[in-house]
Amino acid sequence: MKEISEEEHLVFEKLKTIFKHAQAEKFEGVYFICGESGVKDSMGLPERILVCPAYGLDGFAIYTKTADYSAPGY
Repeated sequence: MKEISEEEHLVFEKLKTIFKHAQAEKFEGVYFICGESGVKDSMGLPERILVCPAYGLDGFAIYTKTADYSAPGY
């Protein structure tokens, strides 16, 4: 078995989370974005996204954008 560094482990954990949420139908209790609504801004971000708490459920929560996209000003 090969050992990995702490930094590599953190990257692995992030990738694992991305993978699980991208394939929510294969995992129990994993939320995912199931839709969008409202006007999109210049970056393509919608006013609201719809989030389903787990695959197979009928409902969703609505999350509203509270600020425009901003990048750090180096």
